[in-house]
Amino acid sequence: MVFVFVLISASPSLGQDEGPRVYLLAPTGLNLIVPTYINRSSDLNFSDDILIKPAHVNAETYVLSFMRYIGIGGHLAEVWITPIWGRVSGTAVTQLVPGLTQTTGLADPYIAFRIGVIGAPALKGPEFARYKQGFQLYALVGAYIPIGDYKSEVPLNIGTNRWAIRLGLPMVMSFGSLSRPVSLEVVPSVYVYTDNTKPFHAKTRQQDPAFVIESHLSHNFASKLWGSGDLRFITGGETITDGVPDNNRNLRLGLGATLGYQVLKSLGLQMTYGGVVARGDDSRWRMLRLRMTLAF
Repeated sequence: MVFVFVLISASPSLGQDEGPRVYLLAPTGLNLIVPTYINRSSDLNFSDDILIKPAHVNAETYVLSFMRYIGIGGHLAEVWITPIWGRVSGTAVTQLVPGLTQTTGLADPYIAFRIGVIGAPALKGPEFARYKQGFQLYALVGAYIPIGDYKSEVPLNIGTNRWAIRLGLPMVMSFGSLSRPVSLEVVPSVYVYTDNTKPFHAKTRQQDPAFVIESHLSHNFASKLWGSGDLRFITGGETITDGVPDNNRNLRLGLGATLGYQVLKSLGLQMTYGGVVARGDDSRWRMLRLRMTLAF
C-alpha cells in the first residue's frame, strides 16, 4: 500500500499544467484530496491559454481536487472535480489595454472523466499489488465550466465566460522494479473553446483549438523519495476579436523538474519548478507549484 500511495501523488490543476503521476494505474475504491498552490509569472491570462502581448502577469492559483477511482466494465475509471480560486494582477501597454488591475475570485471549475482502454484493468488492492504493469492507454474528456468571476469591463479576469472542452489520450509506460518504479507519461490533448460573447471592449471573441502535449519521466530514488523531468508543448489557441485575428497564437516548449516525498502512507508532498526554454510566440512563462496529496 505504501507503493500505491507513493505512485498516486498528483492531480490536475490547470488543464495545461497538470504535473507528473496524474494518470498512473491505481486500485479501485481509492479516493484522493489534493490541495495545490501555483505561482506563475507570464504574459498569459489566468487560465494560461491566451497570450497577451506585451504584458507582465502574475497569477496565484489555489486548487482543491477530489478524485475517485472506480471500475466500469472491468476497466479502471476516474472522476474528478476541481474547484479553483485565484488572484491575478499585471501591467500591459497596448492601444486598448493601458493597464491591468488586480483581480481575485473563483475561477472556472474543472471536471473530468477518464477510462482505461488498453492495459488498465479495474483492480482492488490485493489484485493491484500483484498486477505487472506495462503500457496503458486512457480516454479522457474534461471541461472548464464558465461560472468563474468575470466582468466584461475588466481587462484581466479570473473566469473566462466561455466553455473549454478537453479531449485527450493519456498514455503511460511503467517499468523498473517494484521498489524503484519508473514511469513515462505522454498526454496529448486538444482544447476546444466556445465564444466569449462579452469580451473587454468588443462584442465577441473566438478562440482556435489549442494542442498540448505534456510528458513526465519519473523515478523513485528511494522508497519514499522520487523525482520527475517534465515537458510541456503547446501550439494554437489564437483569439479572433470581432472577426479580426489577434496575432497571439501559442507556440512554446516548457521544461521543469519535480521532487516528491511520501511523508506517510496516505500523505505525499511535491514541488515543481519550470519555465519556457523555446518559443515561437515571444512568450514568457515561469511556474512554481506546491502540492499535497491525501489518500483514503
